[in-house]
Amino acid sequence: MLLRFLIVFAVALAIVWAWQKFSEGYGLDECTVLQTIRLDDGARVEIVDDGCKEGLPHTTGPQTIRMTRGIWEGARRDEVLSHERVHLAQKSHSGGEWADFYNRAWGYRCYGVPPAGVPAELVGRLRPNPDTSDSPWAVWRGRWLFFPAFGEEGSLRDAEVIVWDLQNHRQVAIPDEWRDTFCEGVSATTTTTGAGCPHQYEHPHEISAEWLAARMHGVAPKAAAAHKLFAWKK
Repeated sequence: MLLRFLIVFAVALAIVWAWQKFSEGYGLDECTVLQTIRLDDGARVEIVDDGCKEGLPHTTGPQTIRMTRGIWEGARRDEVLSHERVHLAQKSHSGGEWADFYNRAWGYRCYGVPPAGVPAELVGRLRPNPDTSDSPWAVWRGRWLFFPAFGEEGSLRDAEVIVWDLQNHRQVAIPDEWRDTFCEGVSATTTTTGAGCPHQYEHPHEISAEWLAARMHGVAPKAAAAHKLFAWKK
């Protein structure tokens, strides 16, 4: 009976994962491309409708950045491009140097399927992110699972970050040990590029893209984990 339950549960997880992959650009694409712009580094920007991923910039495929015309023509264009270019670099080495750095320097391992024991209700709430879709389940120090989850509204913008304690099998607040490593001596997320914690802390891909883009534009975070990242990506 237990074996049958485990098989059914595994199949259910596989179906959820497959649908998320399909809906993130492997088959279903709800975005309308209005214009394509070639960049000097070989990448390209697709200007998309405002409803594409709720207007959030993201990458799709190995060389494509998507954003709305408002972002492309706005004051934040260069910062957004820097952030998304980091995601393109991560995709080109998704199973190599980035994963090795996250594990060796930050204590993260990222997985394509959720670890055993995570409630199905939480698994089903995973908020798809095209920039982390290969391995959205980020486990820190072998114990704390970080992942973005839809709230009651089901909106991409209003998603929350769930922290699940794999050891005690319960949802918890951000561990103090994590804050000591990834924050600048404060106890709450305050800004994307200044003092405090990283704004996008759901996944090491997002943390590193946020921090590297900030450094490119003259504001280098001072958290211990940021120093390790900057020493690696000089």
